[in-house]
Amino acid sequence: MIEIEFPWLTAAWAQLEARRGALPHALLIHGRPGLGKTALAKLFAQHLLCEGSSGTGLPCGACEACLWFSQGNHPDFRLIQPEALDERAADEASGSRRDGEAASRQIRVDQIREVQGFLAIGTHRRGLRIVLIRPGEAMNPAASNALLKSLEEPPANTVFLLVSSAPDRLFATVRSRCQSIPVAPASAADAVPWLASRKLADPEAALAYAGHAPLAALEDAEEAPLRNPLVTELARGGHDALALADLCRGAAPTRVVAWLQKWVADLALASSAGRVRYHLRHASALRALAPSVALERLVGFDRSLAESAAIAQHPLNPRLFLEDMFLRYAQLWEPRHG
Repeated sequence: MIEIEFPWLTAAWAQLEARRGALPHALLIHGRPGLGKTALAKLFAQHLLCEGSSGTGLPCGACEACLWFSQGNHPDFRLIQPEALDERAADEASGSRRDGEAASRQIRVDQIREVQGFLAIGTHRRGLRIVLIRPGEAMNPAASNALLKSLEEPPANTVFLLVSSAPDRLFATVRSRCQSIPVAPASAADAVPWLASRKLADPEAALAYAGHAPLAALEDAEEAPLRNPLVTELARGGHDALALADLCRGAAPTRVVAWLQKWVADLALASSAGRVRYHLRHASALRALAPSVALERLVGFDRSLAESAAIAQHPLNPRLFLEDMFLRYAQLWEPRHG
């Protein structure tokens, strides 16, 4: 029997089900990364295409349509995502890419045009056609404009499901033509038992660090051996830029920026409110460190980290990039002059 895989998605599922009686032509399922939004969208797509009846408000999982869907070959369903997220497409396209050329992280205009060809013919099962696009913010401008044409004049019996972790990065004209389905962060009551069942150590702290996004908590646990030495040194009050950069050897700069952003956010919160959001295990250390640095300096440094994040994917020299970032962190504690 098919069940909702992630218990914290029950409320969002109820929102989707409430739309079935008067189904809009486009839904935007959005929320922070790591909540399982794509799994939710796929389950809803399967339910819309299901030709059986389970009596549970979920797809039956046994009819011909459900079997096709589970095998990834339902003729009236299309999943559009960047090549980098589609392992099969990446493998097939690898021969056409130059050596060393990475799979695209964008949704390109030709992918949307292929969908328009799919929409130009009738449905195979005389029901709905469903196009799932994820993540929506990966569409480049040309792809967004091409999709907009279909949203402005939606074909009959067609539903677009857009999944996004950054809906503000979608074209406003695209957002305005979608009904919004927000996916809230997971509650501890729903997520902690689920994480504990996956043998995650200290699931409460892991959930807090991941911003109450349980799937992100699982990913964070995998990188903990790289992150923990840095966080331990920061909690000790370490400001040596070279030593801090040494501790990040082997970690992607994008991840190091994200770790430092969370640490600085907790320093600022400890300074202003005496509490922390992410580093529950280091709450005492953060509260002890907070009075030593001015809140306005932390806010300014946090802004600079946002700029660092924008170039962290491809820094010219990763080591120098990290050293510069940690040097600016060390300068937070330097006395003001004048």
